Amino acid sequence: MDPIAEMFSQIKNAQGARHEKMTISYSKIKLAILEILKSHQQIVDFRLIDLPEGRKRIEIDLKQDLIDIRRISRPGRRVYTTASNIPRPKRPQSMIVISTSKGMFEGEEARKKGLGGELIGEIR
Repeated sequence: MDPIAEMFSQIKNAQGARHEKMTISYSKIKLAILEILKSHQQIVDFRLIDLPEGRKRIEIDLKQDLIDIRRISRPGRRVYTTASNIPRPKRPQSMIVISTSKGMFEGEEARKKGLGGELIGEIR
């Protein structure tokens, strides 16, 4: 399964079960997405945990109000866009996460910087 889609599903399921914390496997892309979620107050906090066998995990402190995360670009169908064609979210509190050559950004920020790239997901 796609690791980013799996992370989105795990967050939605943990919030639906009213968990306060959860752990997921580590990757740099997941950390960048979580940083965006934290900056927009969609999650409370996250931290990196080093396991004894040299592996890493990410522990996430969740908010109790449910968020809806939808994956746009998938491994079977990649979706790319230019800076001028970044879609605007349908709801004012929603946001688009986009992976650019300069890193992971929220859609409005990427549009202001003139960066296009792969549309990762939409958070409502």
